[in-house]
Amino acid sequence: MRALMSLTPLIAILAGLHAASVSANHPPSVTAATPCRDNSTDTACPQVLPAIKVRGQALPAGLQVLNHELIEQLPTGEGNLADLLRINPAVDFSRSSRGSANSGVMRPEEFSFHGQAYYQNLFMIDGIGVNNDINPASGNSDFGTPGLTRPTGGSSPQGYYLDVGLLDQVEIYDSNVPASFGGFTGGVVSAKMKRYDGGDFVDLRYGIQRDEWESFHIAPRDVDDFDNAAGYDAEFTPIYRKDSYSLSAQQGLTARSGLTLGLSRRSSAFLQTTPDGDPVYFNDRIDNIHARVDTQWSERLDTGISLRYSERHHDGITSPVYDDPYTKDHSGIGLGGNLEYQLAAGQTFTLDMGLDRNEDTLDSARSISVIDLSSGEKYGGFGDIDQHQTRLSLAPKLELRPVHNGNLEHRITLGGELRYVDARYSRPENVDNYFYLASGSLSRHSRYARGDVAVNYLSQALYVDDRIRWHNVDLRLGLRADYNGWLGNLDFAPRLSADWDLFGNGHTRLLAGANRYYGRSFLQYAINDALQGLYTQTTYRPDGTVLRIKQGVDSSGQLDLSTPYSDELMLGWVQQAGPFNSTLKLVRRDSHDGVRKVDHNDLTYYDNGGLSNTTSITWELDHADHPLRIGNSATVARLALGWKDSTSNSQDDDGYEGKIDTNPVFYQGRLIDSSDLPAWDYNIPLSVSLSSITQVATWNLTWSNVVNLRNGGVIARDTRDNTADGYDIYDDVALNDLVTLDTKLQWKPKLWSDHQGYLMVEVSNVFDDVISTKTGDSQYISDLYTPGRKVWLEMGLRF
Repeated sequence: MRALMSLTPLIAILAGLHAASVSANHPPSVTAATPCRDNSTDTACPQVLPAIKVRGQALPAGLQVLNHELIEQLPTGEGNLADLLRINPAVDFSRSSRGSANSGVMRPEEFSFHGQAYYQNLFMIDGIGVNNDINPASGNSDFGTPGLTRPTGGSSPQGYYLDVGLLDQVEIYDSNVPASFGGFTGGVVSAKMKRYDGGDFVDLRYGIQRDEWESFHIAPRDVDDFDNAAGYDAEFTPIYRKDSYSLSAQQGLTARSGLTLGLSRRSSAFLQTTPDGDPVYFNDRIDNIHARVDTQWSERLDTGISLRYSERHHDGITSPVYDDPYTKDHSGIGLGGNLEYQLAAGQTFTLDMGLDRNEDTLDSARSISVIDLSSGEKYGGFGDIDQHQTRLSLAPKLELRPVHNGNLEHRITLGGELRYVDARYSRPENVDNYFYLASGSLSRHSRYARGDVAVNYLSQALYVDDRIRWHNVDLRLGLRADYNGWLGNLDFAPRLSADWDLFGNGHTRLLAGANRYYGRSFLQYAINDALQGLYTQTTYRPDGTVLRIKQGVDSSGQLDLSTPYSDELMLGWVQQAGPFNSTLKLVRRDSHDGVRKVDHNDLTYYDNGGLSNTTSITWELDHADHPLRIGNSATVARLALGWKDSTSNSQDDDGYEGKIDTNPVFYQGRLIDSSDLPAWDYNIPLSVSLSSITQVATWNLTWSNVVNLRNGGVIARDTRDNTADGYDIYDDVALNDLVTLDTKLQWKPKLWSDHQGYLMVEVSNVFDDVISTKTGDSQYISDLYTPGRKVWLEMGLRF
C-alpha cells in the first residue's frame, strides 16, 4: 500500500500538465537562452531537459532513444546496460535474475523483448555487432562447478559488460526493425560510445554500496546459513562492499580532432565459506576502458577510431569435494573504426569496422583431483579452459540521394555486412581425476584429455531499404539476405512498415508493419559432443590390473539446423494532444525453429523444435516537449504500460540445452500441445512504469523517480502426476505482484573557477517491498525473494 501511495505525486504531475501547458510553453521567469555545453559549470546557465524521444523528426514507433543526459539521470543501480531498459514496456526480465540473498554478485541481468529468447538479442557498439556467441545461455552456472565434458558456464550474450557512464546514446529497437539490422529474434540494443564534442574536461567519480545499507529478505529456514555466509557458490552474500571508480575525459588534439577517454572499475568483495568451513572473501569486478579519436578531415569526411575493453573477473571454488580455487573471466577487447563521407552527387557513404575478441576463461589452481578413502584426503581442481571467438566485421552502407517522381519520393539505402568468425574451445593440458579405495589401491582414473575444438566461418549479408513517401504516407520496403557459412543457411528477411500521417500535421499517425527476423547460431552446438570424445575412464582391480577402459564417444547426430526466426505483425497509433505524446502498439511475434536438444535412439543432437508465440500491447505517454514548470523547477514525466500473453513449448531455464516434451499434456481440464503452455520465464503479463525527472537549475539539483509495477502472472508447473492415459498433468502456479519505487538525487555544485562537484544518492526499492520468486511447491525448496531496499552513494569532481 505504501508503494502504491508513491504513485500519487507523479499522477498529480500528469493530471495537471494540460492546464499548465500555456505556462510551460511561455514560462514568465525563464527567458530563452542558448543551451549550455555538457561540461559547463555556470550556475546561471539553464540545464537542458532530457527527452526520451527526439521530436521534430518523428521516430519509428519501435525505436526508443536514450541520450547521455537521460542515461545519467535515470536510477540505474550499478550502472549496467540492462538497468536502462527497465522503463521500456517491451522489455522483460527474468523473475530469478535478482535476489535479496546474493546481491554482492556483480553479474548484469539479461532481458527479453516481446517474450523472445534473451540470448537472441543483438548488441551493437558504434555500428558493429559485438555479441558473445560461444555459450550465451549458460549464465545460471556463474559460481558453480566447472564442466569438463561441456563448455564452461557463466557466460552471457553481452560480449561487453558496458558501463552506462561511458555511453553517449543508446538506441533500442523492439519492433519494425530496419533491414540494416540482422542476427536477432528479440530486439536490438545499439550503443554509441561517448565522443569528442568540442569541450575539454576531466570527470572523476567514486561510488560505494555496503551490506549495512541494504535490507535483506531471507526464508526462515535459511537465516542461519545466510548469516554465516554458508557455501561457496555465492548463494548467500550477507557481508559485502561494492566500490566504483571512473574517469572520463575529453581533450582536443587539433582544430578538427579530439580524444575521448573513459575508464571504470566496479568491484565487489563478499564473504563466503570454503568446503572446509574456513571464511574466504571472493572478489567480483567489472572493468571498462574506452578510448576514441574523432577527426573531421573536411566538410565531407569524418572518421573515428576506437579501442574498447570490458572484463568481468571473479573467484570461485571447484566443488564441495575438490576445493581448489579458480577464477573466471568474461571479457571483450576490440578495435573499431567509423567513416562517413558525403559524395559530390549527394549520397552518403558510411563504413563501420570492428575487430573483436570475446573470451570466457577458467583458471584453476591445479589440473589434478583426488579422492583417497584410505587417508581421507579430497583435493584438487579441474584445470584451465579457454573459450574465445574472434570476429572481423565490415559494414558498408550507401544512402542514395532522394529521388522524386511526381508525388512519390524514394530514399534508398543499400548496405551489407561481412563477418569472419573464428571460435575455439581449448583445454591446454590433461585433467586427471583419481579415486583410491580404503585399502589404498587405485580404483578409477578419469582423464579429460587436452584438446581443441574450432569453428571458423564467413557470414555475409546484403540489404536494401526503400523509404517511400507519398502525400502523408511513409512506406518502408526492405529486404535482407543473410548467409551463414557454418550452417550453410541462406535466409531472406522482408521488412515492411507503413506510417500514415492522418491529417498531415504530425499529430495523428497510424502505423503497421510485417517483418521477419533471423537469429544467430552458437559455438556450443559444435563443441558439446566433441568433448565427450576427449574423455577416458580406466577402472582397476584391487591387484592393480586394468579391469576395463571406457572411451567417450561422439554420440551426436549430424548437425543440420535451420536458423531460428521470428515473424512479426505490428499495429500502432501515435497521437500528440496538447502537451502529451502518446504511442499505442500491438505486436504479435510467432517464433519458429528454436534450437533444442533431443535424445533419440541413443543419439543426442540438436533440432529446431522450439516454438513460442507472444502478443504484446504497449502504451507510452510523455510530455518531453512541454516540461511542467513550478517556480525554478522543471519536470518531465513518462508513463509506460505493457501487457503480454506468451506461450512456449520450452518449460525450463536451459535455453538451447533444454529438451522439449513433444507429447500432449493435460492442462486446465484438457489435452493441449506443450507449445500452448504459458512461457516459463520472461512473461510478466502486466507491467507499469511511471518515471519523472525534476531539475532545479538554480540549485544544480536533479531528482529522478521510477515507479515499477510487475504483475506476477501464472506459469504452468509439472505436478509429476499423470492421467490414466499416461499424460503429464500441469497445474497453474500464481506469482505475486510487486510495486517498487527507485529514487535518485544528484547535486552538481559549482566549487571554484571551472570546477564542478558531484554528489549522488540513489535508493532502490524505497519502501522495501518484496515477493517470493519460488515457482515450485516442494517443501524442500526455500523461498527466494526479490531485493529489498538498497542505498548507493557517489561523489565526484569535474574540471
